[in-house]
Amino acid sequence: MQRFYLDDNATTNLDPRVREVMEPILSGHLGNPSSLHAEGRRARGEIDVARDSIAAWLRAKPSEIIFTSGGTESCNLAVQGLARANAGRGRHLITAKTEHHAVLHAFHALERSGDFEVAYLDVKPDGIIDLDDLARAIRPDTILVSIMSANNETGVRQPMCEIGEICARNGVFFHTDAIQSAGKETLDLKKWQVSAASLAAHKIHGPLGAGLLWLKAGIPLARLMEGGSHENERRPGTENAPAIAGFAEAIQLFGNVDPDESSRQFRWIERLWQELNSLGGVRRNGHPRERLANTLNVSFLGLHGEDLLIALDLAGLSVSSGSACLVGSVQASHVLAAMGVPDEWASATVRFSIGSQIRDEDIDEIARRVHQVVNHQRALRGWKPDQVLSTNMERSIQPEIEICHTVP
Repeated sequence: MQRFYLDDNATTNLDPRVREVMEPILSGHLGNPSSLHAEGRRARGEIDVARDSIAAWLRAKPSEIIFTSGGTESCNLAVQGLARANAGRGRHLITAKTEHHAVLHAFHALERSGDFEVAYLDVKPDGIIDLDDLARAIRPDTILVSIMSANNETGVRQPMCEIGEICARNGVFFHTDAIQSAGKETLDLKKWQVSAASLAAHKIHGPLGAGLLWLKAGIPLARLMEGGSHENERRPGTENAPAIAGFAEAIQLFGNVDPDESSRQFRWIERLWQELNSLGGVRRNGHPRERLANTLNVSFLGLHGEDLLIALDLAGLSVSSGSACLVGSVQASHVLAAMGVPDEWASATVRFSIGSQIRDEDIDEIARRVHQVVNHQRALRGWKPDQVLSTNMERSIQPEIEICHTVP
């Protein structure tokens, strides 16, 4: 049976061309990048080339790139590092309830320290923050706003230009978790007016264990660890030269949006949704248009989440319930809760996040298997068609603001 991998938002496959760049570094006599001998200089050279390449892609300065172990560290470094380094200016912070746990838990840690106060913004039913709420939440002592550019569970994109303008107008630092956006939409850090942005290699066919924080020049940052003067004294620890080189190659290959591929994925997701909607008792979560082209989040009424995911896996469909950072467990989604999705819907939710490996002819087969699994699971649980509630969230969603992204 052919398997379909539909979980690109969790991680993508390591591209063979990226592996080819990494293998000579791994197989050679690699030194410590901080050493002065030839092997150390070679490792340092690989990192410097990668840093220059990534900086050019971001239209940034090489000194603004801080390499980390991945997206979670990058988000923690941004949130906690910016808050602690700038506490003299104020101790009030703002984020959204739908952020990735890497951001939310960083804010929780700052709250628990007793040194900071955090405002957690609600979102509208479509998953987009209310810009008026953000503007009202900013106080004279607010120093940092952190809002992700695109949600990992629903794919919903935030109005980055407008958020950036509000922050800039109020003199507030603006961090964005842009990990899901890379390769799927253009990252225009200058237009967004962000102060810092987090990225991870494995979301764009790069290696696991490599990430970065872009930090605008001149902004103070407190480092989270002690132990060395690496990364311009902002992130101690020996740099992972092979992974960093792979990260740079992945960005060159996949960092720029392919409009044709993006348009295809947008159409495929719409087709898949139409096929699944015909089941009845299904609900699409998140704005249907202001979203990443590859992402569809669907709830199935009358089912149990873990049973549904296991059955879909046995049917050859690799999907998830949302975030992949809960050690394989199926837990209620804080994102859907923040969007006001009722428990009876949120309890059985599937995220489909496709990549370029999916073809047009695959969509019908994927939909057929989902139909088969859902109908079988509902029959086992005694679910009846007359139990269907209001199913189509899309009909009530109207765009209230024009977001600066371009929808495929």
